[in-house]
Amino acid sequence: MDENMFISYNYIGEIAGLIMAGLILMLFLYTKPKKTYVFKYIFGGIIISIAAILIQISIVHVANNPDLYFNRYLFMGQLLIFLILYNGILYCIFSYVNMMSIVRRAQRKEFIMMYALLSVVYIAGVIIEIAARHFYSFEVDGIDISHFVKYYSGAGIVCAVICFNATLSNRLNVARVIWHAVIVCVPIEICFLLFQMLSIDRFHSIFMAMSYVPVFALGYVLFHSNPYDDLTGSQNEYGLMSYVDKYIGKRKFYVSYIDLKYPNVESFGNNVDDIFMKAVSICRAVEAIKPRVTLFRVAENRFIAVIRVDDYQKFLSVINNIRGVLDGARADMSVPINYVMISGEAYPELETSTKCRQYFQYISRRFKNQNSSHFYVTKPSDFDEFIEEYDIAVTLEDIRNRLDLDDERVVVYAQPIYSVETGNFKAAEALTRLRLGEKLISPDRFIPIAEESGTIHAITCIVLNKVCKAIVEFDEFYDFDAISINVSSREISHKNAYYDLMEIIERYDFNVSRIRFEITESAMFENYEMANENMNSLTKAGIHFYLDDFGTGYSSFERVMNCPVKTIKFDKTLLYKSIDDERMDDIMTYMIEVFKKNGFITLVEGVEDEAQSQYSMERGFDYIQGYLYAKPEPLEEMKKYFDRKNKF
Repeated sequence: MDENMFISYNYIGEIAGLIMAGLILMLFLYTKPKKTYVFKYIFGGIIISIAAILIQISIVHVANNPDLYFNRYLFMGQLLIFLILYNGILYCIFSYVNMMSIVRRAQRKEFIMMYALLSVVYIAGVIIEIAARHFYSFEVDGIDISHFVKYYSGAGIVCAVICFNATLSNRLNVARVIWHAVIVCVPIEICFLLFQMLSIDRFHSIFMAMSYVPVFALGYVLFHSNPYDDLTGSQNEYGLMSYVDKYIGKRKFYVSYIDLKYPNVESFGNNVDDIFMKAVSICRAVEAIKPRVTLFRVAENRFIAVIRVDDYQKFLSVINNIRGVLDGARADMSVPINYVMISGEAYPELETSTKCRQYFQYISRRFKNQNSSHFYVTKPSDFDEFIEEYDIAVTLEDIRNRLDLDDERVVVYAQPIYSVETGNFKAAEALTRLRLGEKLISPDRFIPIAEESGTIHAITCIVLNKVCKAIVEFDEFYDFDAISINVSSREISHKNAYYDLMEIIERYDFNVSRIRFEITESAMFENYEMANENMNSLTKAGIHFYLDDFGTGYSSFERVMNCPVKTIKFDKTLLYKSIDDERMDDIMTYMIEVFKKNGFITLVEGVEDEAQSQYSMERGFDYIQGYLYAKPEPLEEMKKYFDRKNKF
């Protein structure tokens, strides 16, 4: 064979890259991938890659068959278009890798400027090569484009090295999986590009597409893929996020939240596979109901069905069909099953997939720990209640994050406590309200949310700070013993409770005994050792403890007497039962006597009429608290209940 004979370029690698890019694009369009901050770079990179590969294939066709296709200006245009597209591909890879770091995102403008500078150098090189006519040369029966391939391969190597160095210098601020992907893939990429540069003259094979399309494929698989669940055939949580975030507020649709409740596998006679098969059969039956129903699996036994209809009656028809599937599954007693199914409109005000799911989970909590099935269609009032709870949770989280001890959203009220011995008010209990816009939210509404969300300690610290300020103000002119503050079980059981609370108290100049803490029976016994240690430390500092809501828990006399509390606060339910029940009256009388003999102070709350007041006094309570004597008022109003000091 003649050594000068032109060998046609092989572009099978480009075709493979085109097929791969096409498949990824189909996955993007079909599976609703997770659209993160960097998704635009990987999606744009795939689009540009497809265009670049098609141009590259057309260039190779011309190079292999110049007699049929060559036109100087068109061919030069093809080369320039490819080089511009390839620069776009490098930009997408460069941005995708670097913008994985939150630190780099903050430096985004600087990175754009840096890449713009690199692009200027790249384009300047292109202009020089065009002027020197180095990009291609004619041979017998073909066009040599090896220099053209080497040029942009070199640009790819430069980009890979810069990406590697940028990630190396920022490795502490990127996820480990990203760092591992970079240190493994970039060296392979550089070797691949070097092989392309060195082999183009000898083998006449072009496979550059396989140097950049797999990068986008890897990014898709690691961070954006949204595969269907292989067991149930439903999409996963990210598919739900993608769909809801895309259409909520723009298109009317409904949601059905389904929580399947299976028996404990260990106590269930059949194989665990039977349970899985039950779940699969339910999913298949739901899928068959209507093509406009899409099922998403968001947890092991929890599903969300998105129902794409805009008519309420059609929606009711669909959810009744789903209910029929679930009831049919219940009827099969081979695998006992219960379910909770909450269905309703995905209101535009829900805004995001996270908030939408929280709404339906909020309603499902009403049926928690109930050993039966429930079917419920939401009402507008449910949405109003959820929005209030959501706003409360957001506000509480913001209060915790700011931790402004003077935060005006935490409003302190107080209820005076009447001393039977002196016949006047000697103490008060601080009661918290949460300001939410123009409304004041009662503690019964927001305290459970604060405890569940872990924001309760911030609320206690703010209340304590405001009470300390009030005590300093009252102490000079008014005669009172103390103001008490409720402390949650989680707080008093935390190892830092003593230090956090004392740090605030010690900022102010007053007798520490003016502060008292109220804890419940559950607080004492949730983590007895840690709670007892904190209470002993605070007691030594001079703080007096109340045992709140006594009579609602399961404490014994022995354990209560061994705890460092000084005042026993009887719950109102115990008071009401004792008035109506002679046996309870005997028990109440006995408990008061035992506590007083052992040095405890007794207080009863919830006294609302004269009969209850008379009973409380006759049984020997030391202090009485209730609406009959005084209602809760803003903390500063306690001055009108406390006697003024006599000054001579």
